[in-house]
Amino acid sequence: MILLTAAEVEALVLQIAPLTGQVPGDTNGILYGDRDTRITGVAVTWTPSLAVLHEAAALGLNFVLTHESAWFHYSKSSWFEVTPEEEKPANVARRSIVDRFNMVLCQCHSNWDSVRTEGIVDSTARCLGLLVEIHSSRYMRVYETGERTLAELAADVKLKLGVPQVRVAGDLAMAVTRVGLAVGGLAQSCGYLDELVASGAQAVVVGEAIDYSLRVAIDSGVGLIETSHVASENPGMRNLARLLSNALSDKMPVRFIDSGHPWVYL
Repeated sequence: MILLTAAEVEALVLQIAPLTGQVPGDTNGILYGDRDTRITGVAVTWTPSLAVLHEAAALGLNFVLTHESAWFHYSKSSWFEVTPEEEKPANVARRSIVDRFNMVLCQCHSNWDSVRTEGIVDSTARCLGLLVEIHSSRYMRVYETGERTLAELAADVKLKLGVPQVRVAGDLAMAVTRVGLAVGGLAQSCGYLDELVASGAQAVVVGEAIDYSLRVAIDSGVGLIETSHVASENPGMRNLARLLSNALSDKMPVRFIDSGHPWVYL
């Protein structure tokens, strides 16, 4: 059997998530490795942590398709000393595994977020059973649902995403019939809420939120349910693995590897 090259696998990925959908300045496609590498299998993951890379290597998967960046970037700060990107211990450790097992790293980020129906946002909505869309933009959605309390909505979100715990802000007894969705890291900016509130959301389900985001929701009279960055985007990465597996048919294995939660609740 003739194995596909990394460049050929990348082309299939970009057919599913075209670069025309990416945010300007975002980097997608092959990030690291030889484009002529013959690919024995694909690992699809939210982020290529050391655990993910070790599992991919053990499974013989040398094309790692990640949603988040493969490296921890350098950003100058006046608050603390920052190590150059190529010297950060975590980056050195990841690169060591990638080089040892002749892996190729490919990113599918904002170009996959924005794909309608199959991409990150709509995959998460389906997972949560949010089907009646009343507002849609590139990365934001609002849905009409049956009436329930914020506490009941939070319990349902927790169950359907399979997370051990969610963080909830707002009146747990408030009635909710319109739910906004802002997955990933959008709630790391408190400005994310403006569009959802203007579109009628009474509660929002988000990925990762900062304290300001919770407080702007409370002061706006909107309930907020934080699920974690990874949990809010895993449904979309599982779906990407399924679509890529279909595209590659019997040419090579495609596996979803869960990055998991990087903490425990005590």
